[in-house]
Amino acid sequence: MAESIKIKSDTVKFKYRVSGLLIHDGKLLTTDMDNSGFLCLPGGYVNLGEDSESAIMREMQEEVKYKVEVDHLVAVIENFFINKKQTVIHEIALYYLLNLKEKTQIEDYQFIENDNGRQIKHNFKWIELENINNVDFRPSILKAKIAKKDMTFEHIIYKEKRNS
Repeated sequence: MAESIKIKSDTVKFKYRVSGLLIHDGKLLTTDMDNSGFLCLPGGYVNLGEDSESAIMREMQEEVKYKVEVDHLVAVIENFFINKKQTVIHEIALYYLLNLKEKTQIEDYQFIENDNGRQIKHNFKWIELENINNVDFRPSILKAKIAKKDMTFEHIIYKEKRNS
C-alpha cells in the first residue's frame, strides 16, 4: 500500500493533494464528499514518491468513470482552513485542467470509494460553469478563477475564512 503525504502535529494537519478540473459542454464535474454540504473537485492525496501528474491520473481512474487526460496545471493553492472536526489544516493542492479522452454522455452519479479502509461516498455532480457562483464551492478562491474561465497558471496562498 502506498503512503499518502500527510503530516499531523498536535495542532496542525498537513496534506499534499491533487484535484482535477474536468470541464465538458460548459459543465464542471464536482463532488459532494460524504454529504459535506459543499462542492469540491475530484482528487486525492499524492503518494510518497509519486509525481503530481501521475497522482491526478490515478485518482481520476479510482473515482471518475470517464477516461481523462491531463491538459495543464492551472493552480497551486496553499490553503489554510479549519475542517469540520475543528482541526487546523495546512494544505498544498495542485489543480490540473483535464480533458475527456472520448466523446461521451455526461451524467451525475454516486460512487463509494474504499480509501485505505475508510468508506467515502462521492456524489458527483456536473454543474454549469455559469452557475458556479450560486453554489458553495471550495476552495472558494478557486471559484472566482473558474467563473472567469481563467485557466492560466496561478500560485495562490489563501486563508479560508470559514470552516470547511
